[in-house]
Amino acid sequence: MHDGLIEVTVSRTWQLATGYCAVELRAKRNAALPPFDEGAMLDVVLDASANRSRVQPLHRKASRRETYVVGVRTQSGPGVEARPIDDTIFRPGSDLLVRPPENLPLEIDERARYILFAGGLGVATIAGIARRLADANKSFELHHFAQSADRTLFREELQALAPVGKIHHHVGLSVDQIAQTVSHALSPSSANAQIYCSGPPRLMDLIQLAARDWVYPRNVHKIYLGERKAPEPVPQT
Repeated sequence: MHDGLIEVTVSRTWQLATGYCAVELRAKRNAALPPFDEGAMLDVVLDASANRSRVQPLHRKASRRETYVVGVRTQSGPGVEARPIDDTIFRPGSDLLVRPPENLPLEIDERARYILFAGGLGVATIAGIARRLADANKSFELHHFAQSADRTLFREELQALAPVGKIHHHVGLSVDQIAQTVSHALSPSSANAQIYCSGPPRLMDLIQLAARDWVYPRNVHKIYLGERKAPEPVPQT
């Protein structure tokens, strides 16, 4: 009936920071769930008939054999255009359909400089990318933007990576200040630098614009979270 989809139940939730919570999804009949890499994402089906779904970041450390833990935005901060998800979707006891985890491709280039940018829930995916780089003993630079201290996510997890990467936390910056910070982080960069970013679309567009003077366009990797409509299946001929 639901080919390729996994049936799960919301087992519990807890707060991560102001405006954000973690949601534990348990497989029906406690079946083993497909494994995933650091930084992976989970596609939660909102309306199967309309191909609507919402991409949420997975938390590998908190997940178990029969559970997935995803991060969810419960309320937007001042000036944030993106809508928070309807919290009734993730109410404990709710049954959901999810697609298997989507792992992010990451090739380690020993010659390349890696610059990572994160905002909002995007820090969950970028922290996963950073951990994979750290496991490969590849240095990186990570810039984490948060609207306020109480809305800051994964600070301890990021600081644990400091021996390998340079971690920069930027709290409460204006749009102009964020643009200046991004520009300073990217200049100068060699054309083969690898840029990974995840966060509000406006932040990622700003990063892409700043990077175009320095980096090959194919080396700017924008990781989108939130609602999306899956492409319609191609008719069989």
